[in-house]
Amino acid sequence: MKRVTMYFLAILVVACSKDDTASDLPLDEQLLGKWIMTNYYNDTYLVEYQYGTIKQIVPDETNYAIEFTDNPKEIKTTGFLRYSVKEYELVNGENVFDGPTGTNFMDGDDGEGFHTGIWKVENGILITTGFNQIGPDEFEEFSIISTIQLKGNVLTLTLDNAQFGSHLTGEIILEYVRD
Repeated sequence: MKRVTMYFLAILVVACSKDDTASDLPLDEQLLGKWIMTNYYNDTYLVEYQYGTIKQIVPDETNYAIEFTDNPKEIKTTGFLRYSVKEYELVNGENVFDGPTGTNFMDGDDGEGFHTGIWKVENGILITTGFNQIGPDEFEEFSIISTIQLKGNVLTLTLDNAQFGSHLTGEIILEYVRD
């Protein structure tokens, strides 16, 4: 019986030390690799027009992924994100869904997504930088800021919609699992 107890304790110590090692790595090193999307939720409210949209993942039609690389520090996208779209008005503090519904998509194979381009982590915040083409030979740099929550193999990135304009409120939540 003593031998079984010692064996169990040894396994427990090894298992705990593996978990501790992973959490001791800097956050930017923990992000490296490919992550498969498991959830997409976007509640955007347009203050000026007094209406909003809720976008949610259609799991059966989604195989979207992001990959954090280190040299260079880039995020690459692959796959396809299909999401439903519902419009609503805010009436007495309640969402009243009265607008059209439908679906839309992001094509990761064409580099579409919220997290593309160059990335860095500062104070637990993910900052991605990319470029929009605004003319034939003219580009505009932009950055997207996301809070990071990493629990084991589950990565949650949350964006405040106000960063896309003072006329917007709400948040975007993207959840991934390590591939």
